[in-house]
Amino acid sequence: MTPHTLKPESSENIRTDASFRETIAHGTKQQPITGISFQSGPGTIYPDHFFVGRHWHPTIEIIFIKKGTYKFEINLEEFILHEGDLCFINAGDLHQITGFDSFTMHEVLLFDPQILSFSYRDEIQEQIIAPLLDQTLIFPHTLRKSEELYTFILPFIRKLLDYSTSKEDNWYFHCKLLLLELLTLLHKKSGFVPVNIQLSAVERQKISRYKQIISYIETHFSEPVSLAQISAAVGLNSQYLCRFFKEFTSMTPIQYLISYRIDKACLMLADTTDSILEISLNCGFENVSYFIRKFHQLKGCTPKEYRDLSSYKRPPHE
Repeated sequence: MTPHTLKPESSENIRTDASFRETIAHGTKQQPITGISFQSGPGTIYPDHFFVGRHWHPTIEIIFIKKGTYKFEINLEEFILHEGDLCFINAGDLHQITGFDSFTMHEVLLFDPQILSFSYRDEIQEQIIAPLLDQTLIFPHTLRKSEELYTFILPFIRKLLDYSTSKEDNWYFHCKLLLLELLTLLHKKSGFVPVNIQLSAVERQKISRYKQIISYIETHFSEPVSLAQISAAVGLNSQYLCRFFKEFTSMTPIQYLISYRIDKACLMLADTTDSILEISLNCGFENVSYFIRKFHQLKGCTPKEYRDLSSYKRPPHE
């Protein structure tokens, strides 16, 4: 499930807790910065409340909360943030976001940290950029209104969000320069966090193992996949694998596999004209009747009903 997956509002079962390694391209090759606004509430794609299940991506994400209260889970640690607060998600952080209120608003800036790198290893490259890329220094996960650093940082974040969402002339140039200024200020104010104080070796191993399982499932979801195959791929026995995976997701690896296949089917139903049989086969279901039954169980409607609702909600120009 991606933040922009179209979901019918008629079912309370549309949302899943599926995790994923996000492969969406944020921005373009020439302008790898994206500004996005999100809103939950009636008439939006998050009618009940905002939710994005566990995932990770190679981009850095900066989130400004405009309205409401959110729970962020980042690398197994939970944070509660309110209107005006900032959240920083570093490249590769395993994270999940839940809005507590029915009506919430937040803005997001995503950028590839590689765009900040210089071929000439000057003082900025050595002291700020290289450690950021190596992740020996990382952004703090939260910055609240009550903290002194917040006052200095917020103006940069607001300008970055304004430029990246308005797309006015030379917006990308302004954003890149502002990012460098932001990094310089964080360095000056000792705002970066040494990575070794964030996670223990055990926590890092758990997160790495979890990502390994997810990556295998999501790479092979269209193929026949058994628990034994997953176990062999990640080097764990089946019993321990199930117990370990349930700690993260409250479901077994096979239940997650089915959920992920259904989410992929949703994208195909909304974005292609492939038949339901073709989509079923392309998503790893050998039996179309079983596919339809599991789809209804997880999404609260049939694949055809989902496609009809998706077509109805799609803007006319798409």
